[in-house]
Amino acid sequence: MLRQLAEEEDSQGDSRKKPPSIVISIPPQNEQQDETDHGPAEQPVSPPLKNDASHMASLPPAQSPPTPIHWAVRLRTFCKSALMSTAQWFGVGDDFELWQRKSRLHCSKRFGKLKAQYREPEMFTGTDQGLDSPTAHKMARIVEPLAREGPDERGHPAQTPHSETDPTQVASVTLEGSSQSTVTHQDAGYNHKPKRMQESVARMSIQATCNLLNRCCGPPDSKHKRQYGMGVVGKWMKRHYKQSVSSNVQKQLDDYHSYRPYFTYWITFVHILITLLTCFTYGFAPIGFAQDSTTELVRKNKVYYDSVSYTQQKNFWIGPSSEDLIHLGAKFSPCIRQDPQIVSLIQTAKGLERESGCCVQNDNSGCVQTLRSDCSRILATFVKWHNEPVDIIRSSGAICHQDPRVCEEPASTEPHRWPDDITQWPVCTSPHKAKNTGYSHMDCNIIGRPCCIGAKGRCEISSREYCSFMHGYFHEEATLCSQVHCLDEVCGMLPFLDPDVPDQFYRLILSLFLHAGLLHCLVSVAFQVTILRDLEKLAGWVRISIIYILSGITGNLASAQFMPSRAEVGPAGSQFGLLACLFVELFQSWQMLEKPWRAFMQLMCIVAFLFLCGLMPWIDNIAHVFGFLSGLLLSFSFLPYVTFGTFDKYRKRLLIVISLVVYIVLFVFLVIWFYVHPINWPWLEYLTCFPFSSKFCEKYAL
Repeated sequence: MLRQLAEEEDSQGDSRKKPPSIVISIPPQNEQQDETDHGPAEQPVSPPLKNDASHMASLPPAQSPPTPIHWAVRLRTFCKSALMSTAQWFGVGDDFELWQRKSRLHCSKRFGKLKAQYREPEMFTGTDQGLDSPTAHKMARIVEPLAREGPDERGHPAQTPHSETDPTQVASVTLEGSSQSTVTHQDAGYNHKPKRMQESVARMSIQATCNLLNRCCGPPDSKHKRQYGMGVVGKWMKRHYKQSVSSNVQKQLDDYHSYRPYFTYWITFVHILITLLTCFTYGFAPIGFAQDSTTELVRKNKVYYDSVSYTQQKNFWIGPSSEDLIHLGAKFSPCIRQDPQIVSLIQTAKGLERESGCCVQNDNSGCVQTLRSDCSRILATFVKWHNEPVDIIRSSGAICHQDPRVCEEPASTEPHRWPDDITQWPVCTSPHKAKNTGYSHMDCNIIGRPCCIGAKGRCEISSREYCSFMHGYFHEEATLCSQVHCLDEVCGMLPFLDPDVPDQFYRLILSLFLHAGLLHCLVSVAFQVTILRDLEKLAGWVRISIIYILSGITGNLASAQFMPSRAEVGPAGSQFGLLACLFVELFQSWQMLEKPWRAFMQLMCIVAFLFLCGLMPWIDNIAHVFGFLSGLLLSFSFLPYVTFGTFDKYRKRLLIVISLVVYIVLFVFLVIWFYVHPINWPWLEYLTCFPFSSKFCEKYAL
């Protein structure tokens, strides 16, 4: 018995000294295809290799040749191989992370050292350590050689090719899509490594582009997930969740995922582009808060020169003047609907025009259309009809350089006879070509024609020199102010369907994309890349764009109603609607925050400070107030929320319906007040511009 134990120990000692060799059994491709088509086949057991002649004698006899494969199987195998090769060439194969590592390796060789988070861990080579090394590395499995320096496709860390394995273990490895393998044997004395595949520049470039698009447009990773109730403002204010949060609430928080801020990128790009084009096209107005006045000697509508002053509002935003912004599409009530004050002024001007006549200078220096009180009785002759037989008996007229007797088109004939009211006369497009007509008001040299001046479209009969100095629109073809539509000229954009009825309602939307200057655009961009971007990551571009646009339209509509004489641009109402989103998010996450009252007071201080800034000119505080109210109602309706039980879920659903109804009622009332029954509350002017000085909130005179 003792002898048998001793013999067994000797045999075990010999086996420890010389472990058996490792055999690699790689089945041919035909057998692999047969296995996939006909099921797994029984693998032959290979005997261990021997280094002496006895090993050759122990080898099994040669196997019989395999049966021929059908041509359809070969065709399918060829197509599959071609597809895999094509995918590998374009870098979109199964080994996606392999190509990421190769892209980083290519960039490091091409452009230098990468950042720390993108570097590959340094690996030990096979010649540095062997099985006898004091540092032993465990290898869970054999990985593909080309990916040995990085993590594998399952996310496991890379392993070194040397590992401490069981000497009696026999390894049989077949790599998917490849017949290459790496095995380190103690007795071999070297590492058998396959030849690296040479990668083309096209494959690495395509893969690098795919990685870049995936980082820019793909879903954000979990590290940068936007937490509900926190966000950028929560980080600034150091908010924290409560330590005890129910599992139901925690599951809702985990289910939220961040969105890509596509709307933020788009609206910011549009704002910057339009602002730069506006400033380069229209230039810059004087910078400041008050008005700027310029005085020169200019001939207005007489033969001598007068001292004339031109006044315009300064712009502290570093941008164009208010007249240029109106022409671009600013929110301006007289261009959206009929303004009662402007309509009254136009009717008064037409009444005075009916009493006007042609003032002809006695020295033949010229003539101008004016009132009798403005025509010199000594130096000029005032031509005015009174029951004058012209083509018919007329008492309204005469007009300098226009007479129904000498106008060929449109001719004053039946049934299109010119009425006995010069304010309804058309423009004579084809007068008589004779130089001397025999009528003093037709043969004189006309000095003044209609000129549209100012933001409200005031019309004056003046010289071209005076009109240019006042930055007006000179009408060479007309002779009377009633023949031109100054407000249509001042507003620009698309012409009115009815020249006497403004209808540019689209200014309520278009003004959201305009800015008063470079500084104004800079403030908007800074707000959008922080607050808007953060909220869009929470709610997505669809919901946040609805809140942004509807809040801006509501704020502009209220501003056009209560401040009709001011031209305003910018997304002021939209931005305060986004501030209301922060309050709604705070209210919806109130029960899971540590100090919600502290966060509420911090937000209140920020909003109060911004409302105080709205007391300066060129800042629309009316749009701020109504944009905030509409944003508050829309946020309750469209922002995602967290429920704290069944009762809370139904309560918030009811709040969604109530908020939508209240917003619709508010919007309908604003439309009625603006178009149907205008109301005037003058005290609201102090809400948008407080007169700290006598000229701080000066306005243009109509």
